[in-house]
Amino acid sequence: MKRFFHLLYRFEATFAALAYIIVVVAMLADVVAREFFETSLMHSSKIALFSAIFAGMLGLGLATSSGTHIRPKFTDNVLPQAWQGLLQRLGDVLSGCLFLLAGYISFELVRSSYEIGFLVPVVDWPLWWFQTIMPYAFCSNALRHFSFAVMPSLKPAEADLE
Repeated sequence: MKRFFHLLYRFEATFAALAYIIVVVAMLADVVAREFFETSLMHSSKIALFSAIFAGMLGLGLATSSGTHIRPKFTDNVLPQAWQGLLQRLGDVLSGCLFLLAGYISFELVRSSYEIGFLVPVVDWPLWWFQTIMPYAFCSNALRHFSFAVMPSLKPAEADLE
């Protein structure tokens, strides 16, 4: 299972990096076109925007996989230390349920966008295609949290971000 999550991390990190490369190339190309050729590249800002959203949604799983997600820590020492293992498992189950709910809601959003035929304003691209990253990212995170609850050894150590 640890190998599966490592491969999933590598897969998502690769696509997030590619998405950020697309953001940089699209914006840089548009700036160069405007500054040097007095023209604008059609739809480059939309491409950059959707690529950034794609990378950000994948970043959700990357943060969870590496223990760098942000969480409130003010309640860490409220309950006895002996309960910490159980509380962490309970927290992962709760997080998994919330991500699963978000995945379901976002899947319904994608489905309705597809059925209605929503288009991205100005460029007339089908919106549902760009929205598919949401259910994937939420369900991927739900899988991680449920796995952490079942096998706590899979859970990465929290990075100290202070």
